[in-house]
Amino acid sequence: MSGAFAEDLKRWLEPGRRPHDGSPSSLSLRFLDVPTLFWRYPAVWPTAIFRLSSWLKRHRIPALPTILERVNLVLFGIEISSSIPIGPGLYIAHPVGTVLMASRIGANSSFISSVTLGMRGTPEFPTLGDGVLVGVGARILGRVRLGDGCTIGANAVVITDVPAGATAVGVPARVRPAAPPGELAKAFED
Repeated sequence: MSGAFAEDLKRWLEPGRRPHDGSPSSLSLRFLDVPTLFWRYPAVWPTAIFRLSSWLKRHRIPALPTILERVNLVLFGIEISSSIPIGPGLYIAHPVGTVLMASRIGANSSFISSVTLGMRGTPEFPTLGDGVLVGVGARILGRVRLGDGCTIGANAVVITDVPAGATAVGVPARVRPAAPPGELAKAFED
């Protein structure tokens, strides 16, 4: 198994691993890993349905992509359009209550639970870089850009751009710059 869905599944082999770039995982996916992941993690199913609907959409097969989008909504409570370009390594920990409507979502992006990516007044949608982590209940609205490796805190409402490596928290979200290497370790030593 190769391609974007294989990279999605590899993220479930090491759920704590958070790649900050678009590079593929160095893990190898064994044949028996696939049924185990589908059995152990119900959140793998909506990702598989999205990848299938996206493939059907790219190959111009009518009606089926929309039907699969509705299946995802009814069975798993996630609204995700088959027309969104999403890089490999998609990780949606808890799909219920999640709405993903974006211009683009980069590789190795992670969504925890009840996340909304959507428009704000006009039909313009967010663009996410590679390795973005979006926390529980976060809302990212309008034509905003999230840089590579940024983190959106739980329940944050993002309505402005977030630079690469930064963290956004609060309502409305305020951007916190990325800590220099070793700075986090120093904070715990004090």
